[in-house]
Amino acid sequence: MTQTRNNNTVLVTGANSGVGFEAAAQLAESGWGTVILACRTIEKAEAARAALRDRVGKDVFVTLAIDTSEAKAAQAAADELIARGTIVDGLVLNAGASSSQAHYNEDGVEITWASTLVGHHVLTMRLWEAGLLGPHARIIIAGSEGARGTLPGMTLHDVAGLAQARFGGDKTAAIVALAKTEAQDGFANMHEYVTAKLVVAWWAGALGRRLPQGMTANAVSPGSAPGSNFARGAGFSMKVMMAFMKVLGPMMGMAGSLEAAARRYVDALAFDDDENGQFYATAHPKKLVGPMGRQTGFKHFGDVSLQEAAFEAVVRMTDAPAPSVKLAAQ
Repeated sequence: MTQTRNNNTVLVTGANSGVGFEAAAQLAESGWGTVILACRTIEKAEAARAALRDRVGKDVFVTLAIDTSEAKAAQAAADELIARGTIVDGLVLNAGASSSQAHYNEDGVEITWASTLVGHHVLTMRLWEAGLLGPHARIIIAGSEGARGTLPGMTLHDVAGLAQARFGGDKTAAIVALAKTEAQDGFANMHEYVTAKLVVAWWAGALGRRLPQGMTANAVSPGSAPGSNFARGAGFSMKVMMAFMKVLGPMMGMAGSLEAAARRYVDALAFDDDENGQFYATAHPKKLVGPMGRQTGFKHFGDVSLQEAAFEAVVRMTDAPAPSVKLAAQ
């Protein structure tokens, strides 16, 4: 980034625990001037602020309430930032949830999908439209190694095949139907999780093409970090697997620390302008931790038709289109 970091503001969703909390700490420690802790409730955000202040030895933290699974809550959070006149130079869209059973937001979108896509899209579009994204803003949204489609027990839905078979080739309609669990037989939370994260990668690709020159958007997998709260709402089998990964994963190159996971976000915020619209995960295709790299070996990430369908699907689920005029804070 070309700006002086100590004058910059970064917003982290899900900053009260896990990778989000660690990322907020590292961002403050690395010199970001203001770190907005965007959490589900203001109480969670204030508790995180106190803990982070104690850890880093300074108070550069500001709090914000946002439930990223609900469009209305994200609209309210955006209204608050707009009222404050806050120019945001970095967005770390980290929040997400997974549940062993299907739950839905007010608009009928399943929570696994909604929490990672709905509120993040609304917040980003509103800040962009209001001219509150800095001219060199970096937008990072949390991806997953599972989006590569190579992990056992985490099968990606075939969006293109579903579109052709049931929606007359309309890939956008197929994604919306999947997000509302109207197109699949039964609910398997890990299948929904990795497919939603695939849509995240497509969304970032489409957004990167829409942003003004100088701004970028990328999906970044933090890698496998069993110390996070990822499995708190998952089923018994997933919780057992996560416990196993905590013990044996590091020895197998399949699990890493919260510190390493959060560091990927911090590093991605420093990408140059040409690192845009990409999905970054572990460079080694058979590992879940280690050096981060562009996922160029998986053709489905770069499919422009699926990227555009994913972006339009999220617009339909949120009623929040991209601004018609490319606005940027001066």
